[in-house]
Amino acid sequence: MRKLNCLALALALGCSAAKPPTASEAEFVQSVREEYRALGRIQSVLGWYEATQGEEALGQLTYLGHGRLFNRLAVETVGRAAEVHGLAANDALALRFLRRSLAGETVSLATVKFDDEYSNAEASATVVLPWAHQAPTAYRDLSLLLAAEPDAARRQQIFAAMTGVIEGKLNPILERKENAAQDAARETGFADYVALSEELRSVKLESLLEQGVGYMRATQAPFELLLDRVAREELGIPRTELRAADLARLWKAPRLAAHFDKALELKALGSFLGGIGLDLHTAVGGEVRIDDSLNPKKRPRAFVNPVDAPRDVRLSVKPTGGLDDYWTLFHEAGHAVHFASSTIEPKELITLGHGAPTEAFGEFFRQAFADPRFLVRYRAFLVAQGKPSPTQAELAAILRRTALIEMLFLRRYTFAKIAYELRLHGRPISSIEPVLALLKAPGKVTGNSPEALRELYRQLFSAAYTFDLSDEESQRFRTDVDDTFYSADYSRCFALAGMMHEGIRRRFGEDWYANPEVGRFLRSELFAQGEALSAEDVAVKLGFPAKVDFSLAARRAAMLVAQADTLENAK
Repeated sequence: MRKLNCLALALALGCSAAKPPTASEAEFVQSVREEYRALGRIQSVLGWYEATQGEEALGQLTYLGHGRLFNRLAVETVGRAAEVHGLAANDALALRFLRRSLAGETVSLATVKFDDEYSNAEASATVVLPWAHQAPTAYRDLSLLLAAEPDAARRQQIFAAMTGVIEGKLNPILERKENAAQDAARETGFADYVALSEELRSVKLESLLEQGVGYMRATQAPFELLLDRVAREELGIPRTELRAADLARLWKAPRLAAHFDKALELKALGSFLGGIGLDLHTAVGGEVRIDDSLNPKKRPRAFVNPVDAPRDVRLSVKPTGGLDDYWTLFHEAGHAVHFASSTIEPKELITLGHGAPTEAFGEFFRQAFADPRFLVRYRAFLVAQGKPSPTQAELAAILRRTALIEMLFLRRYTFAKIAYELRLHGRPISSIEPVLALLKAPGKVTGNSPEALRELYRQLFSAAYTFDLSDEESQRFRTDVDDTFYSADYSRCFALAGMMHEGIRRRFGEDWYANPEVGRFLRSELFAQGEALSAEDVAVKLGFPAKVDFSLAARRAAMLVAQADTLENAK
């Protein structure tokens, strides 16, 4: 276990070094568990209203009075408790998760004021678009407008307006946050922010990056061809003429809009879940709470908040219709069903554990749109709702777009984001040596200045997307960052979800979408376990070796492209 620098941490917390508790060590650990759980629940509820209603962010205030949770005494005492001989396996694992969470919270404590500042700035920011007659548009609505806008020139104007907010208001906040985060990580006794993140994510980032480079190379040709085809079909332009502003519109899939009515989103989800014996009921008899309002201050990105899982699980969506909206709803429903089914004890095992599997459960649901068997059932659902029946070509188009975004996500996260964030958080250029051969001008990215970081971001994401990003598009080099390398959980989840589809197919047959036994298996073997299972554990439960197989993900990409062709040509 890594030791904390008590003096430095005490100064960071604004309090004196903690003294040994007067109660027994076991009682102290139990009180820490209860207090931390209560704090988390309060933060979740406040975070819910901040994200869905645009309420003022109060994260910094929630830490007041809880300094004893985030010091050397608490972390070391919980760590010792986890090593007690004879402790039940689940109890020991829960305490290990708690210990690393407490250590990670020291970074949160140092950066929460910047998170609050960022959230408040984002929620209050507005822009005036040239055609809006001086009426202000909420910044948080711009990404939705970008996806809905059919005119390329207007998309560029919306994107430029977003960039103005990012460059003028958000990036300066995030630069200060980055400096504070790196200092806080070192004060906890870790070598740097990357080392802390590797422990929190249970991953070796440089090894993961090597997997990303391999996936990039293996999928280069099929990705280029498929992106070019979809760009021509949806936007009327070749891949090489795409701009970052076009991607949201691309995923909206306007050509297929008639088959993704926003009024049917929840019904379609219910049909999918019901077919495999699942629903949005919680394990204790309640219902997942859904907020589908269109509040302009609401965050556009859907999310699930396990406030007190499995009793209180909340799902926020901002429905607009389109294929991308269905993807997002299905993904977030995977989280919701997972947490609503999590019955494992102790409670730390539900939300403080491994993040990659819960993201994979969400992707597993979303990737149904890449399965010809599900798409045929989806067509039957639409017809039953009185909607037009998609043609074979249109079903194949849905599959291609879902396969395309799966490839893009793996290239984006496992290659571009891991490499970029390693450098952003202070690792030397040698740490990303495997990626340099895939960059157009690696000599321009070797420095540590903001300009060099921005250029690195531009080149990495240009390589991942296979079209060149402009200087303006690279302004996302600070906003497009996941705290403590959550990107590593995303990286593994996309590959793991594909493994889950293959494992379920082997266990329950090719067309498993009307088999309630699938839901029973998912709930009992995976979802009920909360976040206690690692990605490797999930792989084993699905009949694979104990690893996340990125070479299998690359083969899956080629398989999906071939299946789309077969589906289109089927009589």
